[in-house]
Amino acid sequence: MTLQRIKFNGTIVRADQRFPIEFETWAGEDSRLQIEIEPLPAQVLLALQGAMGKPGSFSEALVLEGIGPRDETFFSDSVDVRGVNFGTSGNVLKVAARKAKIVIHCAESVLTPRMRLWFRGFKSFRNPRVKTSLGLVEVLGDARDVAVDDMSGNVIVQAEAETKLEGWVERADDFLTFMHRGLGFAHGSRLQTPRLDLRIGCLWEVTYYQGDGFGVGLPPIHHLNQGPFIEALAKRFDDPRPFPDMIWTAIGWLHNDNSFDEGRFLMSMTALEAMVEHVIPKSLTTVVSKDNFEVIRAKLLEAITISELEETPRKIFEGKVKSLNGRTLSQKIQALRDHYGLSKAIFSDDAVVEIIRARNDIVHTGESAGQGKLWSKVVFVRELISQIVFHEIGYSGPYESYVDGYRMVHPGLETAATSSGASSGD
Repeated sequence: MTLQRIKFNGTIVRADQRFPIEFETWAGEDSRLQIEIEPLPAQVLLALQGAMGKPGSFSEALVLEGIGPRDETFFSDSVDVRGVNFGTSGNVLKVAARKAKIVIHCAESVLTPRMRLWFRGFKSFRNPRVKTSLGLVEVLGDARDVAVDDMSGNVIVQAEAETKLEGWVERADDFLTFMHRGLGFAHGSRLQTPRLDLRIGCLWEVTYYQGDGFGVGLPPIHHLNQGPFIEALAKRFDDPRPFPDMIWTAIGWLHNDNSFDEGRFLMSMTALEAMVEHVIPKSLTTVVSKDNFEVIRAKLLEAITISELEETPRKIFEGKVKSLNGRTLSQKIQALRDHYGLSKAIFSDDAVVEIIRARNDIVHTGESAGQGKLWSKVVFVRELISQIVFHEIGYSGPYESYVDGYRMVHPGLETAATSSGASSGD
């Protein structure tokens, strides 16, 4: 997993300024890309120094590209200046690339392309290979003693002899993005990816991503039994039904790490509201149909117009009238629950009202119910969102539940046990 030192001759670009440059790159077992730039003339260093920006402002990204001694290529358009040093021993520019692609020519050629995405802090066990339209898919990882910043685990897709290769690279990249998001959900927190490998023909394209691992969350899928979920996730990508991308946005909010339960709860509620507004049909977020409301809306606006109110109160009333047809947030969440056929016993109307009250207390008054009471609501919202994701992916296997205490849920076994109990009672 290492990249030996390669010396490149190329250019570094800031806006419309382009300067010749020599630099070396390498990466160790941790896949953290290092860039070392040869000393530069003082005037060049001064021109590039300004890209650091002033305190509190965005730094300006530079473009760095070069060609190696064996026609290797390097390209990054997200290079940040980390420091400059003027001295008698040389004028040094310190940089780091948020994303950089290196292409290397290999002695041996592969028969079919393969693409692999690596992770940090990912735990997994032996998983079966899954056959997809892109080829065979496999997810690997260490099962124990994995620190959040360890380079551990990857997902690989390998084209087969019969795989259609037209547009394969683009589709494989989309597929690995889908798997990355889904595995992050199963993992219970964000998954940083340090590297993406593509082997095609005699080329090795390796893309490095800067970043650190994320803290551990509450995984809905146990890392020792991810096989059924991985299979459902991989097959969902091939399903012609569109997958609502807003779900991944919601999961991103859900996994927005925060040290305080109030922050965790508000991020969880933001995730839930994103699903309410974008995932379920619009008809479930309104009191009556849009056509029926248009008639009522027109009459109410007409009444406001003829009331001869001053401009400010008139506009306020008009704004309220236009939003009259929207259900309350608690009603929308209940509609979301019913849309997916989720348990009314676990996700009851009263429980939904309670999380809305807790949200309003924090947002509008800055007060919360306290750490003990609030954490149960964080877990409640995460469970609700997890159940929705399971439905959208088409997963019905075992999962980890945290509502009212931890337990491993086996839906198939529980259904069988319930049916058996009902038969015995008869």
